[in-house]
Amino acid sequence: MTTADTQHQEIRHETVTVTVDGEAVEVPKRTTPNAVLGLADIDAATHYLVRITGRHQHSFAGRGEEEITVHERETFVSVSTGPTPTA
Repeated sequence: MTTADTQHQEIRHETVTVTVDGEAVEVPKRTTPNAVLGLADIDAATHYLVRITGRHQHSFAGRGEEEITVHERETFVSVSTGPTPTA
């Protein structure tokens, strides 16, 4: 294995800490929205991930298996795809 191969593997397995629904979660730097949800103990079958950047929201609805790069201290929220309860 070459040095470049070793460096590529190290980068691929690097982890960062992000926040999902206010809770710190350690995730791989290269991952998928569904994997982030799973590591946060949230069911990806009934939720999707949204990245919060300032006042902007970037939804991953319908794109849960898309590979993304996450950065240290990024903020995410989960959104339920189920029915909304009424009072």
